[in-house]
Amino acid sequence: MINPMLAKLTDDTTFADDRYLWEIKYDGARCIAQTGPEARIWSRSGREMTGNFPELEIRTALPAILDGEIVSCDETGKSIFNRIQHRTTRENHVQWAAQEYPCKYEVFDIIEADGHDLKGLPLLARKDILSKYLIPTHNVHPASFVEDGAKLFAEMEQKRWEGVIGKAKTGKYLPGKREWLKVKVGLKEFFYICGYTHGTGWRVSTFGALVLGKLTEKGFQYVGAVGTGFNEAMIYSLYQQLKELPEVPCPFGVPPEPARWVLPKIQCLIHFAEYTNDSKLRFPSFKGIL
Repeated sequence: MINPMLAKLTDDTTFADDRYLWEIKYDGARCIAQTGPEARIWSRSGREMTGNFPELEIRTALPAILDGEIVSCDETGKSIFNRIQHRTTRENHVQWAAQEYPCKYEVFDIIEADGHDLKGLPLLARKDILSKYLIPTHNVHPASFVEDGAKLFAEMEQKRWEGVIGKAKTGKYLPGKREWLKVKVGLKEFFYICGYTHGTGWRVSTFGALVLGKLTEKGFQYVGAVGTGFNEAMIYSLYQQLKELPEVPCPFGVPPEPARWVLPKIQCLIHFAEYTNDSKLRFPSFKGIL
């Protein structure tokens, strides 16, 4: 059993890096598949699941070990995690489940081919080998990939799908390592600018980050600070507006960080991945003001 290579959460600024190619992020079951005389399917945790997916026709020209995602999709083509759960945990009535929640295998990597270890090869070389070895069927496909991550992510946002995965074109396959990148279709909300931190470097004359608050029935709730998503013109224009606001006491009671606190009058749109357990924004990015 091979411990799959993993991805770490990042934000949309990575799309500017042309060292990466981009794939759709599916909400399914990560699986390693072995083809040949002793065909097997393993989950990410190492549990054998060959019997759970009798309908999958995973075939290669010569014996191989593949990496990919088994997904079960709705009528729009969106992978639904609740559907795949009916397959991965089922021990009885497997054939019924295969009819009710049909699956497909999106294969995005090849780890071994005809007994040869491919993990040390660059990703693009492995993709090329995969295209020659994998025999596509009605429910097993080579996963598509693109160069333009921003365009693919915009499509995922429009469809409200999971997000995208970025992989270094020259990257080796590193079992268990989080070297791939994932950008999730996240949340969008307006928050009040309650203050700003002092800038450093080329932003020393303006601000470093905006300190954000969410207005609740009990007053303003601190949700974190945002320091990305600006261009130079945005920073200058917004700083002029912030300077004109009267300075006030910190609206959160105890200041969460050193900052100049201003009248919470300006609202800004923030994109973020999710709320953390302590109600802070994960990977916030500034998109504009209301």
